[in-house]
Amino acid sequence: RFEFRFLFFTRASAQRYRESAFAYAISSAGVVHSVARACSMGKLVACGCDPASYRAAGRHRAGFRLGNKGSKGRQQQKAKSASRWKWGGCSHNLDFGIDFSRSFLDSREKAGDIQSRINLHNNKAGRLVSITSFFKVRCKCHGMSGSCELKTCWKAAPEFRVVGQALKERFRSAVLVDQSNLGNGSPFLLDRPNNNNRRRSRPHLALDLLYYQRSPNFCEKDSSVDFPGTAGRQCNRTSTGVDGCASLCCGRGYNVIRRRRTDRCHCRFHWCCYVVCQNCTIEEWITPFAQIFEDYNRLVT
Repeated sequence: RFEFRFLFFTRASAQRYRESAFAYAISSAGVVHSVARACSMGKLVACGCDPASYRAAGRHRAGFRLGNKGSKGRQQQKAKSASRWKWGGCSHNLDFGIDFSRSFLDSREKAGDIQSRINLHNNKAGRLVSITSFFKVRCKCHGMSGSCELKTCWKAAPEFRVVGQALKERFRSAVLVDQSNLGNGSPFLLDRPNNNNRRRSRPHLALDLLYYQRSPNFCEKDSSVDFPGTAGRQCNRTSTGVDGCASLCCGRGYNVIRRRRTDRCHCRFHWCCYVVCQNCTIEEWITPFAQIFEDYNRLVT
């Protein structure tokens, strides 16, 4: 049995922010990636290895058998190359993953309004990105003492981190849709941020993520979209990324407090068979966002 784990879409995603576009795209790409890998691993009864690889392998072998008699030298060179590698293994079934993702996710969008149109576009963009960054040729050597006289090669998906990184770049350059030209059947009029509001036509936007509402200030609590804000979050003083205090605290400062906690330590294995540990008290300095203390002061004063 094969299980899918889906993103939980809160009411924030219903507003079609830039973050929502990324969520839809990465969900679509994730289904493609997971199903394609599951097919090759035999976890799904409806599919197997990529049949295109076997057809390519047949054409590859036929090309060496059916040569021009007047090109004996080229035939010998091809035969020499054929002795070094061949298609084999079980390639990931990308086509089945794409078809499954399309039928499973796109079928949820039936209204035909602006939200459904943008959702369908972002679903497709996720699948296209998974294609452009998907297949890598992997090979396994055969021969005495690792001489690699023969290599068996197949197409496999990279780690999903590669696809996620590609979608992250698309998220950063997501396109804001001009709503004045939506819902009337005409092509989208689109504005790309940080690009002098240059107009672009729809055929060039297949890989771009679309949204039509600017994101709110996620530093602040917003009950209407079930977002708690960043108050009380623990940040990393030494990080320059999104978990750093400069980013997570939105420039409003943070506090450094000392926390005491109890954890297991000095564990020993005794034969046979159990583990005995001591309880150690650990003191550490943490940096929660200062807003939590401001909220506390307002409550107690």
